[in-house]
Amino acid sequence: MKAALLLEPGRIEIADAAEPILSEDDVVIQPQFAGICGTDLSFYSGHRQVPYPFVLGHEVVGRVLSPGQAGTKLKPGQRVIVEPNYPCGACAWCRAGRGAICPRKRSMGVNVPGCFSERAVAPADFVWPLPDSISDRDAATIEPLAVSLHGLLVSGVRAGETVAVLGCGVVGLLLIHAALAEGVRVIAHDRVAEKLEMARRMGAIPSGSEDAGQVWQKENVTAVFECAGVSATLELALSAAPRGAQVILLGLASTPVSFVPMRLVREGINIRTSMIYDHPADFANAIDRVAKGTLHPARVVTHTYPLESIREAFETAGTGEAGKVHIKLF
Repeated sequence: MKAALLLEPGRIEIADAAEPILSEDDVVIQPQFAGICGTDLSFYSGHRQVPYPFVLGHEVVGRVLSPGQAGTKLKPGQRVIVEPNYPCGACAWCRAGRGAICPRKRSMGVNVPGCFSERAVAPADFVWPLPDSISDRDAATIEPLAVSLHGLLVSGVRAGETVAVLGCGVVGLLLIHAALAEGVRVIAHDRVAEKLEMARRMGAIPSGSEDAGQVWQKENVTAVFECAGVSATLELALSAAPRGAQVILLGLASTPVSFVPMRLVREGINIRTSMIYDHPADFANAIDRVAKGTLHPARVVTHTYPLESIREAFETAGTGEAGKVHIKLF
């Protein structure tokens, strides 16, 4: 089959690839649209390693080719999306409903082959049928939406509150979109003018040149969402969050951060983390909201490329200035 193979950092080519290896509970899918994620970019740039050659991609909508022996709820030709993180279901964390941090979790396009290919496979329990009311572009953006929704729900913020979002990448923008739909007021922060403008068009208040901490105090911000995943924004969130606020970490900063614990304790600032989403409730929630027309995640899509131009698509996504970049597959 044809697939986009990552051969080494910065080198991805369309080539023949081995057919996926199936187990009895696997569903075979023909991908149609797929998104490029920050995880894909980390492999493409060489910041993270995979066994080369490797098929990336995990944000996918497609059609069922074979429902497998366990996929009785699915029919050939049915339109589906994949929930691409597969917790083991048996460890203590999974039994406690925290599959997102399962140490034995498998992930499409991370440690099992991805979806930038003619055919992809996923366990039947993680393949979700779609109603006709959801467009392909919205469907291919449900996975990052589920990440953002999970962070919003973890925070417990309510209509009428004001929150700050640091980082208007795809996860930040989708969190803004979901929060606004809940009646939450949002102040958006980003250094890239184009991304800040996207947040403004969604209905957020773009940050200006004022000191963030002063703005958050003045506007009575109750939660700060760190979505950029860099130490500088995390330090800002921890140093400037107002008294009694909470800081929710969705970004994946990998360098040490300095903060003053005394301030956090004395002022009652709570730190919470939000890692992807929990199976199965979060994906069901995201699909339901899109099906009802409450959310339209494709609003963050700025570029679409054919599979043959996947290298250009990765280069565009890697500039840091684009929104969601989609690949039209087969």
